[in-house]
Amino acid sequence: MRLQIVTPDRAVLDCEVEEVYAPGTNGEFGILPEHITFLSSLDVGALRYRIAGKDEFVAVSGGVTEVLDDSVTVLADTAEKSAAIDIERAKVAATAAEAAMEKHELGSIEYEEAAAALRRAQNRTAVAAL
Repeated sequence: MRLQIVTPDRAVLDCEVEEVYAPGTNGEFGILPEHITFLSSLDVGALRYRIAGKDEFVAVSGGVTEVLDDSVTVLADTAEKSAAIDIERAKVAATAAEAAMEKHELGSIEYEEAAAALRRAQNRTAVAAL
C-alpha cells in the first residue's frame, strides 16, 4: 500500500509500505494492506511503517490519517523522519519548555503551551533513538 506523509511545509514521505502504526488521539492504530476506509486524528507520537521487513519511524505531532483505496495519507502538523531529527536541538527545546513551565501557573494557557512543546521535544528525542 502507498504511504504519504505531508505537513503544511513539505512532503515528508511517499513510498510503498507493508504496514503502518500511528499514534491516534484515542490510542495507537495499525493499518495493513486493503484496510477498510478509515479516518483518525493523530496525537504526538511515533509513526512506524515497515518496508521490506524493516521498521522505520517518523515523529509526528497532531494531524489526521486517512485510509482510502489501499493508500494511507497522513496530514501531520509536523513530521520528521528519525534519521533527520537533530537530537541536540530537541534537547534544547525540551529545556526551554521546562523553563517556560516553571515560569507559569499550572493550568494557564502559557503553561499548557509549554507542556505541549515539551511533549513534542521529548517525542522527537525518543523517535531519534529508535
